[in-house]
Amino acid sequence: MNIGRFRDRNADIRAAGVRSAVDDENSASKCMTISHIEEVADHLMRTDCRRKQLRNAGLLWRESPCLPTVTVPELMAIEKSKSRFTVFKEKFSEEMYLKQAKLGEVKPTGSKPDNVTNLSCTFGRETRSKERLYDMVLPPKPAEQVNREFAKFHDKYVISHNHYFPSEQVNRNYKQPFCKDATYGAGTRGDVSGQLVKRCLQQCAGHVIIISKEQMDFIDRTFPRLGKKYKKYPYLVPSDMIYGTPTYVPDCDCKMLIEDISPCQSNKHLIEALGHLNMWRHKLQKRSDFHMFDLISVLEHSDKEQTRYLPLKKIFEVMHKMHLYIDIYKMRTTLAHFKMILDENCPTERVNYDDFCRLLSIQNSLPTTGNISTMPANVYNKDTTYRLFCSDLGKQPVEAPAMRKPRPKKLDDDSTHVKDLLTPDISLLYGLSPSDFQLLRPKEQLELIFKDIVSNADFDTIWQQLMQTHQEQNGLVSVVQFREVMDNMEPASQTAN
Repeated sequence: MNIGRFRDRNADIRAAGVRSAVDDENSASKCMTISHIEEVADHLMRTDCRRKQLRNAGLLWRESPCLPTVTVPELMAIEKSKSRFTVFKEKFSEEMYLKQAKLGEVKPTGSKPDNVTNLSCTFGRETRSKERLYDMVLPPKPAEQVNREFAKFHDKYVISHNHYFPSEQVNRNYKQPFCKDATYGAGTRGDVSGQLVKRCLQQCAGHVIIISKEQMDFIDRTFPRLGKKYKKYPYLVPSDMIYGTPTYVPDCDCKMLIEDISPCQSNKHLIEALGHLNMWRHKLQKRSDFHMFDLISVLEHSDKEQTRYLPLKKIFEVMHKMHLYIDIYKMRTTLAHFKMILDENCPTERVNYDDFCRLLSIQNSLPTTGNISTMPANVYNKDTTYRLFCSDLGKQPVEAPAMRKPRPKKLDDDSTHVKDLLTPDISLLYGLSPSDFQLLRPKEQLELIFKDIVSNADFDTIWQQLMQTHQEQNGLVSVVQFREVMDNMEPASQTAN
């Protein structure tokens, strides 16, 4: 019956799903129809009820017409007249035969056998490609290829989206004989070479100027003669006064007059160049139609040898083509100050365009410049009030008297015994320590210590004996050593007496 009406375009592709075994009991129509038992029962009951209603309606219509006895308000209020049991029965019947899912639940369809799951059956063919789906939909491309394809497809993008590049001429697709290079309007008879300009400036051919008396008086009152000063106030203004703004700007300023330094114009051009660079850094940041990556891509395309270096003239030509009219001389001064130009003033002069673009980007900080102004040699030779106040800092500070050498604490701790703590000596009560008695002293100090105890003759005898005994002390003797010799000599003196 349907032979010749349809064409199988995928004859070599298998049908989706699991192949079912067809026996004699199950025909093709039964295999194609998959329904739930409750749905089949609902369908049979509705078909039987519809058949009975049609039969009863035909008999009543043939016998006698039936007019409705229920009014419209009773029909509208029929839900209110139902009892609670009737409402429950209707709701139960609806839930039983009308399968509607509750809020937040999925409605069971019953059109899929229970043995068909996502694990038991696989629909469709298996993909044999090992590539990822992301790489197949969006294959990885370099930025240069993306920009090249974007420029190649631009004419079609103009037709689809009516989107043009900034400052691009709109193509309105006029037909012939329209020519976009033609000039609109009527052609003028003016001389293009400029040879007739002199004739246009002359008032008359015979150099005759006709001026009335009223016009001459007006000119004398309002305009001065060429080379003469206009005497508007001949009696109040001095004769040596100069009118207008002076064209000569002095190089000296107030600081140069106060500090007595000579003017220096070498840093003026550098300051202007750095200000020009800072202005372009902010200007490129605010432009929404410019991206630094586009400039780098164009410069990479111009670098045929892939050395990341290009002549400075070539870089400026590329920037002018992109409508970036940067000052060449100021930018050259800035690059020379930062030492970014290789082989400067040579035929092989070149610049690393990566560093150049990094210098134009406001997201990267500028290199350290240091002090770009020239400091005069006599900047610190002025006696100001502050310098006079600080002049005392250059004087030599007054040296403090020599402090007493600290006592060797370890020696005092070793020489101190329990007896000295329980029954301290008189010297300890006055603040002396054992190290004071063991310290090596010269002869003058010992004379002051023992002048009231030992006579001069005995002191000389003891001193000579100590010098012979302690020759390695370089003429220094402690109080303990002197006292030991003095105690040994005392019995001898008593015996002699």
